Amino acid sequence: MAVGPYAEKELHWVRRNWPAVALVFLVVPASFGLATASFDRTVPQDVPVAVAPASDAVTDDELQAVAGLTRSVAAPRQFDSSTAAQTALRREEVYGAVTVGHGLYERGANVTLSFAIDGGMVTYAEPSRAVAAALGDRASVFPSTVTVEHRVVGPERTLPEFLFATGLLYLLAIYAFTYVPYHLARERRVFDRVRVESSLWAMLAAKAALFGALGAVAVGSMGLVGAALGYRVAVADPRALGVLALTGASLVAVSLGVSFLTRFSVAGRFVNVAILGGTVAFANPVYPTGFFSATRRALAGWMPVYHATVVVRAFALKDLSAGLFTDRLLLVGGVAVASLCWLAGSVVVFQRRGRDG
Repeated sequence: MAVGPYAEKELHWVRRNWPAVALVFLVVPASFGLATASFDRTVPQDVPVAVAPASDAVTDDELQAVAGLTRSVAAPRQFDSSTAAQTALRREEVYGAVTVGHGLYERGANVTLSFAIDGGMVTYAEPSRAVAAALGDRASVFPSTVTVEHRVVGPERTLPEFLFATGLLYLLAIYAFTYVPYHLARERRVFDRVRVESSLWAMLAAKAALFGALGAVAVGSMGLVGAALGYRVAVADPRALGVLALTGASLVAVSLGVSFLTRFSVAGRFVNVAILGGTVAFANPVYPTGFFSATRRALAGWMPVYHATVVVRAFALKDLSAGLFTDRLLLVGGVAVASLCWLAGSVVVFQRRGRDG
């Protein structure tokens, strides 16, 4: 039996479907390869930790000395005051704050290094104890007697409560990049009739109302489960709900924009799945950025979902003030507007191409 005709047929299939083939067999494997660079160490030694003076009497030499000790177990960032360090701690810009007392170089003096963590950052709770112990061991280089105090700031949460707050955004992302594009693709054949008898904009408005309501039902269902399990997560906090709504709208707009631009093809579905995978893998919503490599930290900083997750945790888990996160709230709102513009442009392109364009 001749193999040539079958091989020619397969090559023809590859030429016709090269975008999907390239995505599945080139982009996805490359992404998995990039993911291997995410993890740097099994022990998180690059977690950002603030170093700040306890009073104006603390000298720069004392601050730099403690920063040097901290560098072996964390990534120190010096602050001018303990207030600024605590603000950075609440904003998740750092995951610990070392407050330095005066008298490190005075023989016979009793000095306290206070190492504080946020009770809501559950994944750093155990590693922080190791950091405090290491600081205590290394502090023996000073002539004074140094005591390292480990403190937890704010209400302590459990790991299930912490993951529950993060899971809300994961849930919306999964719906946005899988079910919503699939649902709209099933109605692809009636789009021409919709354009003639009404408009795609009217149809999309109805879909937005439908999936907005269904998204609220999904979040409410998850919230009821959390309440039944006794989780102390304020899912119904209006601020948290607002961020969830804006983020969900952004994700749906991005996925539908991809679908319209690729004319609801298989390649478009793979692109959406790839975006979902990248969001889940690189938005870094669970572990502190210091658990991962410098590449991963940089990627997380560029992903709006990461910042949205931090804000949702702040409201639903810690009940912090919205004023602490003005920049991130503006970012979430700006991304929502940009995503809707992306979707609108994609629909315009789709309409101009026509059904067989």
